[in-house]
Amino acid sequence: MTQSASSSLSASTAYLRFPHLHGELVAFTAEDDVWLAPLDGGRAWRVSADNVPVNHPRISPDGTTVAWTSTRDGAPEAHIAPVAGGPARRLTHWGSWRTQVRGWTPDGRVLALSTQGQASLRRSWARAVPLDGGPATTLPYGPVGDIAYGPHTVLLSAPMGREAAWWKRYRGGTAGKLWIDREARAGEAGQAAEAAAAGTGGTEGTGEFVRLHEDLDGNLEYPLWVGERIAFLSDHEGTGALYSSLADGSDLRRHTPLDGFYARHAATDGTRVVYSSAGELWLLDDLDGAEPSRLDVRLGGPRVDLQPHPVNASRWFGSAAPDHTARGSAVAVRGAVHWVTHRAGPARALAAEPGVRARLPRTFRAEGEEWVVWVTDAEDDDALEFAPATGLAPGATPRRLAAGQLGRVLELAMAPDGS
Repeated sequence: MTQSASSSLSASTAYLRFPHLHGELVAFTAEDDVWLAPLDGGRAWRVSADNVPVNHPRISPDGTTVAWTSTRDGAPEAHIAPVAGGPARRLTHWGSWRTQVRGWTPDGRVLALSTQGQASLRRSWARAVPLDGGPATTLPYGPVGDIAYGPHTVLLSAPMGREAAWWKRYRGGTAGKLWIDREARAGEAGQAAEAAAAGTGGTEGTGEFVRLHEDLDGNLEYPLWVGERIAFLSDHEGTGALYSSLADGSDLRRHTPLDGFYARHAATDGTRVVYSSAGELWLLDDLDGAEPSRLDVRLGGPRVDLQPHPVNASRWFGSAAPDHTARGSAVAVRGAVHWVTHRAGPARALAAEPGVRARLPRTFRAEGEEWVVWVTDAEDDDALEFAPATGLAPGATPRRLAAGQLGRVLELAMAPDGS
């Protein structure tokens, strides 16, 4: 199995993540919004239009509603919107930076994780959130990182706060672990959760959760029930891939290749599995030998996030130094040095090279001409660069001195006579 991302990435010019499928639709995030698209490929349309970080859109079991995590109002919260179109509505007001929608409960409530009310950002509890805005029910599983409802309830241990692709081949104590309750089916576990929340005790025969795939030395995440098999992501073979097994841990299979990028953000409709890799969406029609196929999803609209974005100079202002005449100043803004006149005339860039940071500009006069000196890391180690305040001649470059001889420059001052 192979999946080459280079050619298709240039064609799609979009970075797609957090997919979920239902029927003939796939939901995903791109350009800081939630989108829907036909599963067989084509042009996508926006569900949200807030242009803020969002994640984990999940289509409801009846296919009418999309739930997702949005930072529209500051801290991440659960939001919903109709699949057919309409305004989004906020469901939670927890104010926790570790809130995340993860799916739907069997009875049609939004399944969300949050550390709201907890003393640590690693103690995320699962909650069932009703769509009518009522209070959420805390599920009695303790700190968890995910829940998969199916023939049995499967839990993911509360993770370290980073997905496996961000912390590749992590083998520490907070790596993701799977736990399964093989005694009770998911419906019984759901009843037990409601009973415990109501203070009436649990259902008989709920059983104990036991570790699943304890022998896999990897970071496990995104547990899913696909038919009678448990699917999950793991990097125990060196690269994140999709695996599945039976409920007792036997018949372990790998379904995605190891020769490319990590498989991420797996989700299922109970039969098919969709995941992201290298900013593209991939589909497995089943776990019985199907090969991953790339979804040909195209974004419409003006693609605003691909355009150059002017930053607010006041927010990124570093320092400034006026010249001897007080008619202009050398100004450092976001790693670049500019010459700015105080009354009229153009501003000009003296040092604005991508990937290079210029800082601490200082002005001085030499032989009747105004000059600017600043610190640059163009050669990795700090060095000094000089240029006339009027700008360099076409094709000229600033004069550079003492690269690697200064250490880390913390302050800079010029002699009054400019020598």
